[in-house]
Amino acid sequence: MHSGRLFCATLPGDRRPGRRFGWSIARKPVAFLLCIAFVGPLFHVGTAVGQAGGLYLPENGGPINGTAQAGSGAVARDAETAFLNPAGMTRLDSLEVILTIMPFSLGFQFNPAPETTVSGSDGGNQGGWFPGLAYFMAIPINERVAAGLSVTSPAGLVLDPSDDWVARSWTTKSVLIALNFEPSVGVRLGESWSVGAGLDIQYLTFQQDFLGPLLDTPIGIDGDSWDVGLSASLLWEPLETARLALRYRSRVSHDLDGDLVVNSTRSISTSFTMPMSLTFSAYHEFNEQVALMVDVGWTDWSDFDYNVITFDTSGAAVELPRNFKDTWTVALGTHIVPAPDWLVMVGGSYVSSAVEDENRTPDLPVDQQIRGSVGGEYKINRRWTAGANYTFLWLGNNRVDQTRLIARRVAGEYDAVAHIFGIYGALSF
Repeated sequence: MHSGRLFCATLPGDRRPGRRFGWSIARKPVAFLLCIAFVGPLFHVGTAVGQAGGLYLPENGGPINGTAQAGSGAVARDAETAFLNPAGMTRLDSLEVILTIMPFSLGFQFNPAPETTVSGSDGGNQGGWFPGLAYFMAIPINERVAAGLSVTSPAGLVLDPSDDWVARSWTTKSVLIALNFEPSVGVRLGESWSVGAGLDIQYLTFQQDFLGPLLDTPIGIDGDSWDVGLSASLLWEPLETARLALRYRSRVSHDLDGDLVVNSTRSISTSFTMPMSLTFSAYHEFNEQVALMVDVGWTDWSDFDYNVITFDTSGAAVELPRNFKDTWTVALGTHIVPAPDWLVMVGGSYVSSAVEDENRTPDLPVDQQIRGSVGGEYKINRRWTAGANYTFLWLGNNRVDQTRLIARRVAGEYDAVAHIFGIYGALSF
């Protein structure tokens, strides 16, 4: 269920993190001791998975992207509600399936400040183009009960700076992928009230490479985990034109096991928590052409206050402070019906930063998020609907000023933006 390895090795002419050569350590006892002394306390098992905090994106390519997630729990108009608010599935009259494709471009460019004392480059663009897919299905069972299934990726990040960049002792490559499989159910309690619940079956995999802070000793870490969380939701429809929703998603605690490989293998372990969240949503139709929607959300990122790395054999532990704090999200969006069978969506949102400037590190470029979105949808016929959306996402200035060992200071800011494209098709039966 869990797997992972940490490699600590130096081989002349080969500085690729993750290469194992036990004899190279034996031939370089000084490098070995420095590796244990200086790299040991800096284990980044928690770092790579911590990237989820830096890029915990709600986008999944579906219709809700068009309003920047505003009204996520209260819109309840299609199969996407199987994930956004299972209680909303009780509003659907027929089985519906939505498949989304979400290519997105991520740009992370570090700009070192004059205060930086480490020699090296700026790392180039650490992001790139990445694919995204999601699937949603909602099945009305009878007038009061509906079931659903969703497959999404709640968090993910790939950062790939050049190996000679100034913050190479934090990271030279980070890969995180989280997949969430959620069967869900919605139940109508009366004319106005519905409740819902889901089981989040989540897979997390990560890889991180970095170089030791003194001798550029290559280190590689990888691991994965399956764990489970829960979601619960509520939908209230006081009027035919108004809906209020509340959604709770529990923490998902991933236990990650790995190995320190030198001349022998030493097992290590750590944990990472996808934090719990609570979101309030509202939706109101002013008339048949215009509707307004709002989201206010809270995420318990203070639960990611530190990582603990444990050496399983000896029981020794190293605590890595992260000093994350809770985040707040506010989103506002609108639906406009310009003509029969057409829908236009517009929205914007703000997410507060999960970390203060003085605690931000180069391997976790976490800051506020500001996004603007637009989308369009066309009902082709009674069964088929197609849509597309675009989101511009600004990920903050990400100011960094950290010192690792003596006279190894890294300071600067990131140019961090993303362009997110969603294309989807919906089929009703």
